[in-house]
Amino acid sequence: MIGVVATLRRAWSEWWSPVWVERGAPVWARLVVTVLFSTAIALVFTAFGWLLGGGGDFWRYFVVSQCIGFAIHGLFSFGGWLLGAARINAMGSVARAFYFSLIPLGGTLIGYLVGFPLIGLDVVAFFTSGRFVIGVLMVWTVLTVVWWRFYAVKLRLIKAEGAREAERARVTEMERRALDAQLRALQAQIEPHFLFNTLANVVSLIDTQPAQARRMLERLIALLRGSLSASRAEQATLGQEFDLCRAYLDILAIRMAGRLAYDIEIDPALRALPTPPMLLQPLVENAIQHGLEPKVEGGRMLLRARQQGDAVEVIVQDDGIGFGNMTRGGGVGLSNLRARLATHFADRAGLVIEDAEPGTRVRLRLPLATAPALPQAA
Repeated sequence: MIGVVATLRRAWSEWWSPVWVERGAPVWARLVVTVLFSTAIALVFTAFGWLLGGGGDFWRYFVVSQCIGFAIHGLFSFGGWLLGAARINAMGSVARAFYFSLIPLGGTLIGYLVGFPLIGLDVVAFFTSGRFVIGVLMVWTVLTVVWWRFYAVKLRLIKAEGAREAERARVTEMERRALDAQLRALQAQIEPHFLFNTLANVVSLIDTQPAQARRMLERLIALLRGSLSASRAEQATLGQEFDLCRAYLDILAIRMAGRLAYDIEIDPALRALPTPPMLLQPLVENAIQHGLEPKVEGGRMLLRARQQGDAVEVIVQDDGIGFGNMTRGGGVGLSNLRARLATHFADRAGLVIEDAEPGTRVRLRLPLATAPALPQAA
């Protein structure tokens, strides 16, 4: 019952909308609205007839009103099909007033032509009478003025609402950019420390293990190139994020001298999935710094992406000592990451941290959409 009422309300709002839209309400709902509105008109004329002392024949008014209502309904449908929504919406207020007043006038004339013979009245005598011509001019003038004022107000309201929506989208986009800048600033504070330590390791390995030094330097170049590209991009792909994490883990595996092993698994079909840049590296860094690096014997890390229904689940798991209470409670890095997810994907993405026994497992859920939920700035 609630669904039927909602559908009828939608059809009613489409009836009176000053902006022509593709009709979303089903045909039956539009027809029911036409019948109800025409019946209400018949009741009004019947009441006026009784008030003026001449009596009111409801069924005669009902027949004529239904003929007029369906004629207007048909003319509006035909006009929308003939002109199209874009052309109707491009009309100025005066042209729109003429359009939305002439169609009811034409529908009224057609309704008289069809309805009068059904109730036994002489339609020719009615159309040729002087009162009819004067009445038509008066009704058309009133309709034009009323529609012009009505639509002028409605259009101003619609334009104001559109401006508010555009402003809200602009503010949301600015907030998203600010969050991205904040997270990248935090990462920029960590990168020099990581860079200096890695270069120091390269220097120490040059004489004793030149092959390892060469590989570490190559992976550092790949990491810096990927980070620089990500810092300048508005959007990355899941494959690029995994490649960046692989370069980072390669470097750490050499630095930790056999104490770090890792597995990376990603379905090739998921590599092109759009994601915000630098989304996964904070999770991998946390797992290393708080889970595996403090562990004397080191451990193993798993980075995996797989499809789960209409989403992609990215797992970052280690068998280390765990992140600790600070991270589980939502440290600064994870708080920023959650804020970025909410800004980019609304409630379509999520981040869950859980015990892996031993170690910690982070589940990152991303939608399979081709773009973030909010519009990107040009």
